[in-house]
Amino acid sequence: MEKCLFCQSMGPFNTIEHIIPESLGNDDLLLRGQVCDSCQAYFGKEVEQFVLNKTPIAFWRTFLGIKTKKGKNPSVNLNQPKIQKGVFPTTHPKHDNVGYTYHEDGSVSIDIDDLKIVNDIKFGAKSKFSFGMTPKVLHMLGRFLCKVGLELLCLNDSNQAKSDEFQASRQYARFGEFKGLWPIFHFTNGSLRELRRINTDEEGLLEEVDCYSYSLLFLKQDYVLFLFTMGTDNWVISLNDPYPKPAIRDVFPNNQLNLIWYSNEEWKNAS
Repeated sequence: MEKCLFCQSMGPFNTIEHIIPESLGNDDLLLRGQVCDSCQAYFGKEVEQFVLNKTPIAFWRTFLGIKTKKGKNPSVNLNQPKIQKGVFPTTHPKHDNVGYTYHEDGSVSIDIDDLKIVNDIKFGAKSKFSFGMTPKVLHMLGRFLCKVGLELLCLNDSNQAKSDEFQASRQYARFGEFKGLWPIFHFTNGSLRELRRINTDEEGLLEEVDCYSYSLLFLKQDYVLFLFTMGTDNWVISLNDPYPKPAIRDVFPNNQLNLIWYSNEEWKNAS
């Protein structure tokens, strides 16, 4: 009998794991009998809920109009918390507290409850909004990416995914255990206009929306990389070694691969 990919328990395995959350539109990328019920419940409540509501993925989910599991139009409130909770800092000085709401006609409205931001827009001092990548956001996003990447690997080869090579990323995904933040690499490509396309079929106009894409990349015998794309954002992590050599940039020759990370001294001093 298989052990759980993350906690190594013997189950139970009564529920089917959605490798990418249903709330991002996934209904067919499934993993059976590899992630126990307890781990599935934990990921849904503690990791995915945060990522789907307080990270750039939350913005893209709304901007792209990915409906909730109940079929409702998405909206998100990206306000930072007023009170610091937990180990990792949760605020960033350059973050704009705004929200977004997707409407049935395909438009997205911006919800602003900050008079300074409103005045800056009114008088031409502000033309875009900033999202602050706090240590908390990077911590949870990293755990999410490790979770999805490992489950994809498990779907292809469960023995490899459960090997000692990936012990650190399994522990980080499930328990948050790591000496600091798991490094995340990032690049952008494409444009907002390219994410939506209008085509025609026998029934008339049809809008196609690129929601997300993903891939596992094997760099010789050194690294197993996971790439997750949503909107114009591309997130990359190394599943078997958190600190890969610059050689991973060769995998993305046409893009500027940037490290988004805080050293332990940086995020601890920030708190």
